[in-house]
Amino acid sequence: MSLGGNEEDYLRAVSNSFMVSADNAHALHPNYAEKHDPTNHPVVGGGPVIKINANCKYMTDADSAAVFKTICDEAGVPCQYFVNHSDVAGGSTLGNILTSQIDLRGVDMGAALWAMHSVRETASVDDHLYTIKAFTKFYDL
Repeated sequence: MSLGGNEEDYLRAVSNSFMVSADNAHALHPNYAEKHDPTNHPVVGGGPVIKINANCKYMTDADSAAVFKTICDEAGVPCQYFVNHSDVAGGSTLGNILTSQIDLRGVDMGAALWAMHSVRETASVDDHLYTIKAFTKFYDL
């Protein structure tokens, strides 16, 4: 509205928007494999990670996960999924906080890394390059 639009313009803009909340994601750490589900464990170097949480700690839903997966596919980028282990509480993200205030479509994603929030985080340059390719495709749409 500060750009001269009205409330209807704002609501149309929100309706036509899609947010990528970009952060990092927990990768399977070789020293803490028990912290991950045996069937769901992103790996360093495996591409961007779509983050999902049954308790809505991430803004990702089925629609937004499919949108981001399609973006990755069109960019020729592998992607992975992260779902919190059921007995380990996960954090929240800015995407989730924003969608509690605005009805905005979007996905929480991140680059896989070991030991998130520690002094020795380890990540892959390939994941960084994959993420750049995915974001470039997103902005080209």
